[in-house]
Amino acid sequence: MLINILQKNGDLYDLSWKGDQILEIYHMDHKPADLLKLCVYDPASNTLEEIQPDVKKVAFMNINVSYKPCVEVYYATYHETEDKMIEIRLYAYHLKTRKTRIVCSFPESRSVLTSQKIIRAFILSPSDVLIQTEIVNKRESSNLMGSIVFTQTMYSADLPAPLPVIEENFNNNGINAIIPMNESEILVKTGFSFLEDSRLSVASKNDALIESVYRTTSQKLIGDLKLSLGNIDMYLITTAYFDKYILRPEIIDEFIVFNVVDVASKTSESLFINYVTDEKFTVQNNNIDLTDLRVAYVINNDPYIRRTKDGRSAFVNVRTAENDISFVDDTFITVLGKLFVLESKNKRHSNLKLYNYPKMDIVLDAKYSYIAGIHNKEQYFLYTE
Repeated sequence: MLINILQKNGDLYDLSWKGDQILEIYHMDHKPADLLKLCVYDPASNTLEEIQPDVKKVAFMNINVSYKPCVEVYYATYHETEDKMIEIRLYAYHLKTRKTRIVCSFPESRSVLTSQKIIRAFILSPSDVLIQTEIVNKRESSNLMGSIVFTQTMYSADLPAPLPVIEENFNNNGINAIIPMNESEILVKTGFSFLEDSRLSVASKNDALIESVYRTTSQKLIGDLKLSLGNIDMYLITTAYFDKYILRPEIIDEFIVFNVVDVASKTSESLFINYVTDEKFTVQNNNIDLTDLRVAYVINNDPYIRRTKDGRSAFVNVRTAENDISFVDDTFITVLGKLFVLESKNKRHSNLKLYNYPKMDIVLDAKYSYIAGIHNKEQYFLYTE
């Protein structure tokens, strides 16, 4: 196991692997629109390089890379075209060739720079992009629920023009996430809730959207979108509405992991689905803390549930129902691969403490403040301040 401690270089927004390099994304306050700084860290040479520092990369587009493997870095820019209008361009930067290409471009009102309008780009393949716009507004039709109007448009290298998406569920409830499971399969979550989205009210049935989690292949989704189907057939894993809410799913090792939360009863249901073997586990959680809803973990391809009482964390192995791991004096932060990340405090300062699973030996106890982390097999990179 190799543990690397790195200093963050600003307001760290996201980390991801690009081949054997780490993409670091930093958020920067700017007027009229906030910007992003993209840097690539190369562990082999221990060098950090900013990608095209002279290009202003805007933060108002939420870019989701929804395919594997991906060796390109995506970012968006804009320039003004005419009164009250701008042109948004989505670019792809190839890390090896250092060449840039335009993926798609589209006009937009200049008000997007300062309004509550959200634009999401789902990169389904190097040549297929789904753009979703979201506006908080009263629905024009009584048949549509919620207070967010969703519009999706398909851009593809083999389409003569942008193609409006008419899929009913996507239009009504919006696409929350498209997560690659492997090189062919994807997980699709539709719908949003107040637990993860401040645009929606806590207990308003008028604002509620139907949340669903589906499993499909990227090739099928791309093909169905190009056929302009009104109802795309995908394998439904679960759905929830109004009094129950689905937290954004995760792919950890071979498992699909997510929680379905019942706010009124303060209970939740954690689901673990092995997408390779179809093995499935369901765990009921009672008296949950609504400010600490992430309780499902996968460690070394084993499902675990975190139980917390009086500030102490214990991890129960879902397969064996045994309480395998407990922490008494240290404050739990997260699980990163096989590392348990905790904070220990004394009278003078706080220490970052790392425990290595399964022996739970301490591999680091030093004066750092944990910000984020990423790992690849036995290589760990922890960003601190």
